[in-house]
Amino acid sequence: MRHGLSFGGSPVKGESLSSSRPEGGGQSLLRLINSVAVLSALRESSPATLSNLASRTGLSRPTVEAAMDDLVEQGWATEQRAGAEGRVGRPARRYAFRADSGYVLGFDVGAHRVLGVLADLNGRTVHTSETQVDPQLDADSRVAVLRTVAGRCLAGGGVERARLMAVAIGCPGIIAPDGTVTVSTVIPGWVDLPLARRLSRSFACPVLVDNDANLAALAERSHGVARDVDELIYLLIGRRIGAGLILGGNVHRGFGGAAGEIGLLDPPRWERVRELLLGPATTESISDRDHQVTQDLLEGARAGESEALSIVDDFCAVLARHAVAMTLTVDPEMIVIGGGLASAGDLLLPRLREHVDRVCIRPPRLATSTVGEEAVVLGAVQLALRAADESLRHGVATRA
Repeated sequence: MRHGLSFGGSPVKGESLSSSRPEGGGQSLLRLINSVAVLSALRESSPATLSNLASRTGLSRPTVEAAMDDLVEQGWATEQRAGAEGRVGRPARRYAFRADSGYVLGFDVGAHRVLGVLADLNGRTVHTSETQVDPQLDADSRVAVLRTVAGRCLAGGGVERARLMAVAIGCPGIIAPDGTVTVSTVIPGWVDLPLARRLSRSFACPVLVDNDANLAALAERSHGVARDVDELIYLLIGRRIGAGLILGGNVHRGFGGAAGEIGLLDPPRWERVRELLLGPATTESISDRDHQVTQDLLEGARAGESEALSIVDDFCAVLARHAVAMTLTVDPEMIVIGGGLASAGDLLLPRLREHVDRVCIRPPRLATSTVGEEAVVLGAVQLALRAADESLRHGVATRA
């Protein structure tokens, strides 16, 4: 799996390095800005020649060559000297971004499991580790499991902890801007838990925490059915319901991080229809039998069994109320259904469409997630890569 990584910094056009100005702070700053711009262009079009990079950045070829020499020396890029057979003259110097110059960790922490993914700076998965946990596990023990999974990812990928550039965790609950889990009704003991601060003791890099539905929305927009959709509602549906919002191309968390907590809208009615279709929202272990009951009910609805159809209809009516309330508020381009019921899109989407079309002035597109059950951890990797963007620019400055 791959994720985008963007770099800031505008190139300084022209002969910035061959100028007759004396070397000093200003000249060093120009050199740094040019290096960041060239690295950004290389990342987007790797491998590339000096001419390619000069064209993409607007910098002169000598300026690009000097920047690339710096980046190769610092370990951010590598030179590929192989030329095409039969060509006359010296082969063009080609460069590639070193995705292994740093790594990120992403986590999906839920009531029943902790899933970790180690990825390089191109977003390629290097190692994955998953541990099933007791839903009643206390906060300290769950954090300890998270640290253990992180260690397994690093060991499995053969990566030293010092090479991490960012860590991101997705979990259910309301997350404060400083990475504190204000409250989670899903994970016992996760109340006023300074998760980012506690994990920062284990990592010498930025540690970020976000709501799981937010990260699932981020993953869906980056490489799912909602790719590049700037106005998106992602409904994470399972034994609980939450929503992730993308507004203006960015995750919208609200003033206190509580945006999308739509499970609090008419809880008794939601709990009734959810329990009929999926079983109770419990922190007890979910058995294979529970999953089979849900699958049998969905298959019954597909076969036209009246009782099963009634349960699905009632579930969709309540789900539509949540979706309509959000749609009338933010006017999204698309609503994506994710989580455990994404595979039941053939049953859910037509019924949701009927309710949404009846109420909304401009009904959005409806779709089911194409990212799958890894949406949260993929979104965590994406969030970590964004943090690595800042770390990478700082790293270029530090090594320059």
